[in-house]
Amino acid sequence: MKHTRSKNNGTKKHMRLLAILLAPVVSLILVVAAPEGWAKGGHGIEELDEAEVYIEWNSTDTDYGIQFFWDSVGFTRMTVKNTMGKKVLDVKTSKNVKAQGLTEGFFESVEPPASELSMEEFLDRFPEGEYKFRGISIEKDLLVGETEFTHILPAPPENLSPKEGDVVRHTGFTASFDPVTMDTDGEELEIVLYVVVVEKEDDDPILQTFTVILPPSKTSVDVPAQFLEPDTVYKLEVIAQEESGNRTIAETGPFTTDSE
Repeated sequence: MKHTRSKNNGTKKHMRLLAILLAPVVSLILVVAAPEGWAKGGHGIEELDEAEVYIEWNSTDTDYGIQFFWDSVGFTRMTVKNTMGKKVLDVKTSKNVKAQGLTEGFFESVEPPASELSMEEFLDRFPEGEYKFRGISIEKDLLVGETEFTHILPAPPENLSPKEGDVVRHTGFTASFDPVTMDTDGEELEIVLYVVVVEKEDDDPILQTFTVILPPSKTSVDVPAQFLEPDTVYKLEVIAQEESGNRTIAETGPFTTDSE
């Protein structure tokens, strides 16, 4: 229900007086609520370049994780609070790293399988709403950022090709999949990008991956001969990302390249 305030001049006068009386208190609260160290020489407030909290769901492995990312001019401390005001992440630098400062932060949670943590339990653990970033810059200014965290997840990409057991040309082949148009609840949604990853199964001596970011209008990509080897086993991963940043992964393979 929407509540409205009656237009009463007396009420307005009391509200103006209350605002004047509360102003010093609000200022005090802002100083106390700022991260430790900001008030000891900081002189400004600066917005983070990026602040993101999103879900990554691997529909093939049936596991879930939450990820945090931010980018700034340089920070020595960063905290993240959830929609209920509870601190969920606190990063603090020290000594030579504090003197140098950091510009980015990325953290990925453990991803237990659904047999250990159901989707319902995972979503209860991380409620929807605005998540607030607060940090301290190298110059001791306050760094601020907000992001809207949602539980909207793209449905898994389907009809991935190549699929398990296929033999493809080592001189190049096309990886493809069906477009994603729905979320996991069957509601329409817009995908902002796809990520296609072809990965060599044998990571000796190094893990080799071919990664391409596609616009939502594209659902195929040519994998070049320069990346491929004959008689080699690979797998395909497709990631669908919607506008809040939440991502759903589907995988297929292993498949093999042909001989020379």
